[in-house]
Amino acid sequence: MPDVLYFNGRFTTTEERVLGVEDRGFQFGDAVYEVFKFLSRRPVFIGDHFRRLQRGLQAIEISEPWTEESFGAMARELLARTAFDDGIVYVQVTRGEGERSHFYSDHMQPTALAYSRKFRFPDETKKEHGIRVITTPDLRWRHCDVKSVNLLANALAKKKAQRAGVDEAILIADGSVREGASSNFFAVRDGRIITHQLDEHILPGVVRDHAIGLALDAKIRVDERPLRDTELFDMQEAFITSTSMGVMPVTEIDGRRVGNGRRGPITTLLQRQFDEAETK
Repeated sequence: MPDVLYFNGRFTTTEERVLGVEDRGFQFGDAVYEVFKFLSRRPVFIGDHFRRLQRGLQAIEISEPWTEESFGAMARELLARTAFDDGIVYVQVTRGEGERSHFYSDHMQPTALAYSRKFRFPDETKKEHGIRVITTPDLRWRHCDVKSVNLLANALAKKKAQRAGVDEAILIADGSVREGASSNFFAVRDGRIITHQLDEHILPGVVRDHAIGLALDAKIRVDERPLRDTELFDMQEAFITSTSMGVMPVTEIDGRRVGNGRRGPITTLLQRQFDEAETK
């Protein structure tokens, strides 16, 4: 069954082929994207996702197709037309369509699309037992703070993880742990949380920010700094965060157990608090 699709101001389905061959998102990866979760057809943290999309558009100078109000209205209409209650919405904005050239006009009309998709979120068993990951070199471009559609390095890292029979790849550069291929990474040592600071090396994750806020509310210290790769195997707990995974324990890295190989108390606390926050 096709999914509901919003494309440049109108609604259709993903059965319709709508993208022009000379759209710059297709030709150059000249685009940003966003993904938000919905539960019972209610978008989760949609304001946070819109603001991140807006920052990305501004960073690479693409015209904004929505205000926060019109984005919300589009999302509500999209979900009203969707045939299922829970899932994700994928949003993409490209610079637009024009003659293929590295040079582009300063006044291009952006291409804006969004579509809903059914998604199977982790169940309680997965949340308890967590995931296994591998490490791999970070081969991405130097503006990872922009949620660009240039995801080749991420896709190759995810494929490497899949071939290794694990769930995620943790990206490392210059001896520092950056983040996951599609997630943010957190370590827990001596009762405090360590995660990479916001800069050009990582994506400012919506769930990351909420997890940090929940930790601070619980009086748990959060150190935002690069985690050295030598520290990876000196942790009591580790977890990742993402829109699709929420707060997810990491129990094994490169075949080596993290802590006692079970979900730890800090991860458990944040996971439960975050699950509650999503439904408010």
